[in-house]
Amino acid sequence: MMAATEEPVSTEEPQARGIVDDVINAVSDAVDESKDVANDITSGAVGDIENAASRKPGYWIAFMVIAAAVLIGASAQYAGENSSYSDYAVSVGAVGAGLGLLTLLVYRSRDSNLKKVQFELQGVGQVTNEMLIAFFFFVWWVVGACVLTFNFVPFAITGNGYFSLWAGAFASAGYLADASGRTLDSLASRARSKGPLFGLIVPSVVLIIATTTDNSFGQSRLDLDQCKYGLSVGIISLVGILFLLALDDRGSRLDFGRNGQRMADTLPKLVAFVLVCLWAAAAIVLTFDKPFTNTSLANGYFACWLGLILSFCFAVQEIEELRKIVDDATAASA
Repeated sequence: MMAATEEPVSTEEPQARGIVDDVINAVSDAVDESKDVANDITSGAVGDIENAASRKPGYWIAFMVIAAAVLIGASAQYAGENSSYSDYAVSVGAVGAGLGLLTLLVYRSRDSNLKKVQFELQGVGQVTNEMLIAFFFFVWWVVGACVLTFNFVPFAITGNGYFSLWAGAFASAGYLADASGRTLDSLASRARSKGPLFGLIVPSVVLIIATTTDNSFGQSRLDLDQCKYGLSVGIISLVGILFLLALDDRGSRLDFGRNGQRMADTLPKLVAFVLVCLWAAAAIVLTFDKPFTNTSLANGYFACWLGLILSFCFAVQEIEELRKIVDDATAASA
């Protein structure tokens, strides 16, 4: 009678289970961090938003992983259509999810190499491994969002694919700011004082791209007079913003004289008024006439209205008379 042979015990299954448990625990920690951030924000304490975000990198990474999962689901139906854009959409989501989960595991292991300084950059300071990882995510998501929402027709329309791409880009920007830490404090301070002006850069750039890219038939949108106007609004707006930011940065170190200082104080008000007029006309021409009449061309549509809103907010910030009207109207409604 032959003795029964024992099958060798495989160690792969426990190891795999251990990896899965680590991933689950890392995601759970990130969710707990996001709850802490939400509690800090709703508590109303001064500086809680910034401090919570700077203490919780897992919050931004988890946000990116969720966006990547949604993107994979939205792009899976287009896989195999012999389109380079559909394959690229899947890769953006797959890399975002895979590297995001891996990064969560690294944070969970408390790896000190994350804070290891690689080199220094003038104007930025010490660059750590964590900052390099965050920068990679930022470039990966922003490039993916721009390429796919401007060129891939299914994702140019509002839907899961569209919003997951821009949500991932937003989360990657938050993670980059978080990883950079104190090196971005001065920028954050300026952003608070010039928030609408900084924000207006985004719709300006988006409108420039939206009006210069070809349509789904391969025809240039610049054949339309409306898009030529939209392009001019984006360029004028961007130049005006950069001029005002440069003036704000160097103006305190320059002596304009009495008349020159009066002109320097008047310029932001004048630029704000011009920007409101330009963006109001752009919103009317481009979204009521053509080509951005609905969210089938979502980037151009949202850029027009976001530009109008932010330019108005900037005008309220700079023009005292307009600010008084808004304050009086708000007080009356209360």
